[in-house]
Amino acid sequence: MLGVLGFPLYFRRNRGRVLALLSVVVLAVMEVSTVALLTGSLLGDLWVTLVAPLQYFSEVVAAGPEVPAAVARAIAAQPQTLVLLPMLPESVRVNTLLGPGTANVFAVPDSALPWFLAHTGLRLVSGRLPAAGRDEIALPEKVMRSRHLRLGSIIGQDVDPEEWLQGEWTVVGVLEGGMSAGVVPYGSMRAFLPLSDVPGVGSYAVFPRPGKAAALNAFLDTLPLAQVRVYTEAAEAQQYRSEVRLLDWLVWSINLVTVGVLSLAMGLLNNLYYRQRMEEYGILAALGYTNGLLARRALAEIAALMMLSWGLGLALTFGLTRALGHWVFGPEGISLPALDARDLIFTTPIPVLIAAFTLWTVLQRLWRLDPVAVVERRD
Repeated sequence: MLGVLGFPLYFRRNRGRVLALLSVVVLAVMEVSTVALLTGSLLGDLWVTLVAPLQYFSEVVAAGPEVPAAVARAIAAQPQTLVLLPMLPESVRVNTLLGPGTANVFAVPDSALPWFLAHTGLRLVSGRLPAAGRDEIALPEKVMRSRHLRLGSIIGQDVDPEEWLQGEWTVVGVLEGGMSAGVVPYGSMRAFLPLSDVPGVGSYAVFPRPGKAAALNAFLDTLPLAQVRVYTEAAEAQQYRSEVRLLDWLVWSINLVTVGVLSLAMGLLNNLYYRQRMEEYGILAALGYTNGLLARRALAEIAALMMLSWGLGLALTFGLTRALGHWVFGPEGISLPALDARDLIFTTPIPVLIAAFTLWTVLQRLWRLDPVAVVERRD
């Protein structure tokens, strides 16, 4: 396959044709992988907001004005419970690929702020933590970049009607790591909420002891729904996968349509090219190449072309997304993930189906090949 009569010789002597086929597949792979990567970024942001915090704690939210004291005592008494911490889950607006999105902000008691950060993987990288009794907030570095904020900036619905966080808050700290969330003082946040006059606690973060998360969540799932709503990592991850399944199907539909059209176009194009090359194959058959050897030669040629196209397409996607991430999305606080297994799965059908359809059209001509007619120039 690599000798004097091997397909690399054809590649070298017919660069124009090979480059035309190569370019089509490379651009197709780049288009599909880029779509998969961008949707993966969107899904990743949703996971960080909806599910990621629950790997550190579970949320117990009152069905009414407050969590019943008896329920709180029962949770705290469980041997699997490390800390039962009053917490209010809120959110701020951020920029995403599809427009405004949300980032978590958790209101926790002032004295527990350092402990909360340490047990959720967050760390203060600039500024300071919000002070007790003051309307101050520490935000993730990603949110700071997304909103073009700096230390001393003021956010909240009182200064920006499009903001989702109630009140008026001064940014005093920048956080990184862990679950990518902001923090505010619990007492300050309660003052802005409609239930600020309710004496009890409206929601708790339940931190499990090491290795006891599953047992604790099993107990939490037994709590009466009439009194509290429970949010655990397993339940929210299942809900997340259910909700994003349609988006994945949409991307797959676009992928399959692209692959189908390209397979047909490439098959027909290669059929024309191989029709022009029947004299070459007829001479090879006259020299002793069997139909099996000719089919293997065609398969090796197509496979080599598809693998090269696939690799170049992924390389171009990597370069394009790195450039977009650095120059376009990065300054807006939008991170693009690296190529992963999801992108490879989405792009694999392109070379496979194009190669299969092309090989099928080529084999149809090879099985009908009459080497004598070719040599005598009657075909």
